Amino acid sequence: MFIKKVIDLTYLNEISKGDKNFINEMISIFLSETPEEINQLEKAIAYTDFEKIRAISHHMKSTVPFVGLDIVIGNELAEIENHAINKKEIEEISINFTKVKAAFLQAYKELNM
Repeated sequence: MFIKKVIDLTYLNEISKGDKNFINEMISIFLSETPEEINQLEKAIAYTDFEKIRAISHHMKSTVPFVGLDIVIGNELAEIENHAINKKEIEEISINFTKVKAAFLQAYKELNM
């Protein structure tokens, strides 16, 4: 089964002006921090901790553009954050999180190739 690539480093290349060390450093940070953020978000959803859900999803919204994931899951992260702000729709948060987690797992695989 062919899975569409989720990583697009266009933005990272633009802001780095082609500096390979900077690009590699940003990818390394993304790869080291993202798994923990996903775990924390998953736990916050399980415990219906709307404040943690809001904080984590907000932070993730600012980091995903570096690897082009905002195109793939930007809307889902925004919905998660908005539902958390309104302290409702935990089911919708969970559905959107499933999409976010799948995209991050795919991104992680692509960046580790």
